[in-house]
Amino acid sequence: MSPKTETKDARRSPNERLSPLVENYLLSLYILKEEQDGPTLSQLASYIRRLPASEGMGTSLPAVVGTLRRMSRDGLVQVSTEKEIQFTPKGTELAAVITRRHRLAERLVVDILGVSLPDADQEAHTLEHGISPLLEEHIRDAVRNPTTCPFGKPIPGSGYRRPDGDILPMDQARTGAGYIVNSLPDEDSRLIQFLCDHHLLPGEPVEILEMGDYRDVITFRTSAGNGAVGFAAASRIYLLQPSP
Repeated sequence: MSPKTETKDARRSPNERLSPLVENYLLSLYILKEEQDGPTLSQLASYIRRLPASEGMGTSLPAVVGTLRRMSRDGLVQVSTEKEIQFTPKGTELAAVITRRHRLAERLVVDILGVSLPDADQEAHTLEHGISPLLEEHIRDAVRNPTTCPFGKPIPGSGYRRPDGDILPMDQARTGAGYIVNSLPDEDSRLIQFLCDHHLLPGEPVEILEMGDYRDVITFRTSAGNGAVGFAAASRIYLLQPSP
């Protein structure tokens, strides 16, 4: 890369569009970092495999490594010797922009257009790459300045305030305890349909009936009745235990 190109990249504005592939990687990393610090290459590759095929993202580990190398050269990420991925300051800023547009798009398709929750993430992926700063402002106004997406996740730059109480993944909940669903993963439409059917949705109360380690499932009760979910899925469903 020439010094002239490096200077141009360094001056890139958050409003300057990246390629859809890089935007998808920034969004994926932002989501993973909300759940843990320093996601690894293998965790990123696993997450990308759950995204819509229409996004055209390479899902093999070599494809992920190649994309991250290009993003590293562009000053967006750094990969440690332990294969952990961290944003640079520029990467953090641009990842927040695409995440905000994605989550506003989810609000738009659900709240205004009436798209079902299981289909919202894929439709938002289709829209997010074409949202300009001006259109973003109009979408935000149309959906009345929300602070979270329909899945309960914070919208960057919205003034979101963390609720009072403890937030923990469902696989760390206690038997017999009551919680309120705080947020859900949005990329698995089959899981979202299951959660919708069982009313395991943001803002809904849920009681943990059994932590069935021997069966690898958690049994719960919501307003829809009893249900069970595997520990792997439960690890990405976040519950709120309100302050007493």
